[in-house]
Amino acid sequence: MAFLRYSKKERWIALLLLPPFSMVTNFLIFGRKYFISLPAFLIATVVTLAIIFLVYVTCGMIATMLYNKYPRYSQTFRRILIGLLLFILVMIAGISILFWGYDYTGFLGYAINTRTYFTALVMGVGFNLLATSFNEGAAFYEKWRSMVDEAEQLKKENLQSQLEGLKGQVNPHFLFNSLNSLSSLISEDPAKAEKFLDEMSKVYRYLLRTNEDGLTTLDTELQFIHSYFHLLKTRYGDGLELEIRADDPNLNYLLPPLTLQMLVENAVKHNMILRDSPLKIMILTTNSHRLVVSNNLQRKDRLVYSTKVGLNNIINKYRLMKQEEIMIRDDGKEFAVVVPLIQP
Repeated sequence: MAFLRYSKKERWIALLLLPPFSMVTNFLIFGRKYFISLPAFLIATVVTLAIIFLVYVTCGMIATMLYNKYPRYSQTFRRILIGLLLFILVMIAGISILFWGYDYTGFLGYAINTRTYFTALVMGVGFNLLATSFNEGAAFYEKWRSMVDEAEQLKKENLQSQLEGLKGQVNPHFLFNSLNSLSSLISEDPAKAEKFLDEMSKVYRYLLRTNEDGLTTLDTELQFIHSYFHLLKTRYGDGLELEIRADDPNLNYLLPPLTLQMLVENAVKHNMILRDSPLKIMILTTNSHRLVVSNNLQRKDRLVYSTKVGLNNIINKYRLMKQEEIMIRDDGKEFAVVVPLIQP
């Protein structure tokens, strides 16, 4: 049923199929007497339509329960087969109530006729096949449309994350600081300057190709974050620390690209970085296949304006992929984001 979220088009399907089916059933029961008088026609039509509508509602409830029990595409045949058997039983019960009820009341002088009764049962089975085909088709289309819309939205979120990553690294402030650090290293320590340039190229290369895939391995993300942190460490020195504890079983698990970069960038953006009181960022994995990115809180005296685009981007990606929601913890001393890792 539509209000049970089996098919949004079910009301229209009911409007299309139920009235003609009820009228044909009444003609089988009463023959030409069905059209003798307007009051008799209206009473018989309303009663039969009410019974058939109850049958339709019951079948819709059964379909919804089966849809929730067998939601996967591979279970479609089993769900439809079980559904049809139950629908037919419900339809037989509904048609039997009509025939025996009219026989019992003697409405329009009716006496039960087994031949027309079995004809109505066969017609009811055909009606069930038709209604099920319409509803399954509508439900399949709605699910397909939803998947297409979500895929488009996820693509948009991936582009947004790539854009935010590029904006963060190509903005004049970051670029100036990176080039300034590189310039200083060239004269002071050419070997370190070469290393810095190598890591910088890795950062930009990764940023430019992140939109190729919707997911990446944790191992790949950690390799990138090493390069990204190298740039930050060159700039902030002893005021910034990073500890990574990721066990091997989790390295092949997946997550949206640039997730770690956004979380590390947020930590650097909103906290003071001091040599005497370093900002300590920790990235670790848990036995339950979750990634925890945390940092000690030492918020800047002057609040930094934040659009929260990065964090919301990660949240939206997990929602669109139908994954567990990310968790955010803030106890005043430590800020942590818990990101579920996705099984490959």
